[in-house]
Amino acid sequence: MKKYITLFTFICVLFLGVHTATAQENAEVRAKNRTIKLEKTLELSSQQVKQVYQIFLDLERENSSSDLEALSSARKKISDVLQPKQREEFLRSFRNERMRQEKVTEANRNRQ
Repeated sequence: MKKYITLFTFICVLFLGVHTATAQENAEVRAKNRTIKLEKTLELSSQQVKQVYQIFLDLERENSSSDLEALSSARKKISDVLQPKQREEFLRSFRNERMRQEKVTEANRNRQ
C-alpha cells in the first residue's frame, strides 16, 4: 500500500510540473503573439518590442489577462513606451477592438 501511495504522489508531482511548464510556455507564446501584432500595427522599434513583450509577459504570467484592472495597467505601461503617433494609433485600435467585442456580446445576447 505504501508503494502505491508513493507512486501516486510521484505521478501527481510529475503532472503538476508538466502543467506548470506548459502554462509558462503558453504565457510566453501569448505574449509573443500579442507583441508581434502590436509591432506590425504600430511599427515598433526593437527597444519598444522588448519593453512591450515584457509587459505582456508579466500580464500573462500573473494570469491577469482577463482582469480589467491589470489590463488597464498594462495598456497604460504600453502607452508610456510609445511615441505620440503610435500612442494615438494604439488607443484607436483599442477602442475599435472594444467596440467589436461589444457588438459580438450584443449579438450573442440577441440570439438567446
